[in-house]
Formats: sequence, structure tokens, C-alpha cells
Amino acid sequence: MNDMKNLVLFFASIFLLGIFTFSELNAQEAKSNIKELTESNFNTSIKKGLVLVDFYADWCRPCKMMQPILEDVATEYNSQITITKINIDNNKNISSKYNVTGIPCMILFENGKEVKRVVGYHEKEQLLEKLADKVKMQ
Repeated sequence: MNDMKNLVLFFASIFLLGIFTFSELNAQEAKSNIKELTESNFNTSIKKGLVLVDFYADWCRPCKMMQPILEDVATEYNSQITITKINIDNNKNISSKYNVTGIPCMILFENGKEVKRVVGYHEKEQLLEKLADKVKMQ
């Protein structure tokens, strides 16, 4: 009887831990400064100002490693640049239009025109150096 009680408590704690972990992930996504783009809002989203679009996939490890770096840049440089992302698996027409063949691929648009392309994982400082001619480093 005691073993059954321990087993029920064990599974109940795993279940509750899963709920809290899932809630924390949703809270983190809600706090994100990175706007998710789709094929329907892509053109209007890149139209004005400096917009960095991160072309990514959920299965891409380097893409996942870039997310906290892009979050930092989005937070620190939000007055100068808008950081966005678009899933290449769900938006194949856009990734094809911009000839995205390797990910992560970050394309910087200025008033709707591509002005810079950064492919692969980069530390924050490296990314900012590549964007330095358009984004004033703080």
C-alpha cells in the first residue's frame, strides 16, 4: 500500500512539474521582444525602418542558440532596430523568395530592402559588429 501511495505521489509531482515548466515557457514567449512573422504579414512588417528577420526552424540547434542573443539585441536596441523571426518550414515561399539556403539566416531590411545578410551562429558581439554600419552600438 505504501509503495502505491509513493508511486501516485511520484507521478503527481512529475505531472505538476510539467505544468509549471510549460507555464514558464509560455510566460517567456509572452515576454519576447521578437515578433513572429508569417507570409501574410511579412511584407508589411519589413516595410519601415531597420528590421532584422531571423529565418529559423524549430529543429535547428544553432537557431535555438541564437534566440537569447536576438532577445538581448531586441531589448537593448529596440529604439534602432526591430527584431523578428520567421519559421522556414511554415513559410516556404518567403524563404524561397529570399534564397535562404542555410540557417540561422538573419537578413537586415531597411525600409523593405535587404541591406545585409548574416548566416550561421554568432555571439552577440560578432552579430553587432556585422550590423555596426546600420546599428549604433551602445
